[in-house]
Amino acid sequence: MNSKILVSDTNIWIDLQHSGLLEAVFRLPHQFVTTEFVWRELRKPPGKQLTDLGLGIEVISSRETLMLFDLKQTLNNYFLADVSCYFIALERGWALLTNDGALRKSGHSAEMEVRGVLWILDELEQHQILSHIMLADALNSMPQTSARLPNRECQLV
Repeated sequence: MNSKILVSDTNIWIDLQHSGLLEAVFRLPHQFVTTEFVWRELRKPPGKQLTDLGLGIEVISSRETLMLFDLKQTLNNYFLADVSCYFIALERGWALLTNDGALRKSGHSAEMEVRGVLWILDELEQHQILSHIMLADALNSMPQTSARLPNRECQLV
């Protein structure tokens, strides 16, 4: 499998922290980046902890920042941090990593590659980074911490 560059929003890191997966994620063969807007709003986990683990920060120029405000209106999204992730993923041709329904829908409409935390769990399994039991425990803990997960995909067969 090829390495991907994934632009992540805030909720991904919160979900991964709550499920105890932060360090494991950075053992995947992918590069994780976010925008300075997201990095500044991260509290739990703190942005510094994530950059220490390997999260890259994409700086948005002043010209691009002006474009974000127009895009914010076009997407009808209230959160500049979310819009900044969408913008960077679209402009750079990278995958968007989010669990936010509206952001995912916008990404799919723009024919972007959109991934979420369930994909991360699949990747952790495929690359044999965590055991099935650890992944099941992490998945089971997510709804208890307000993670936004698709019900249909989370149903046990």
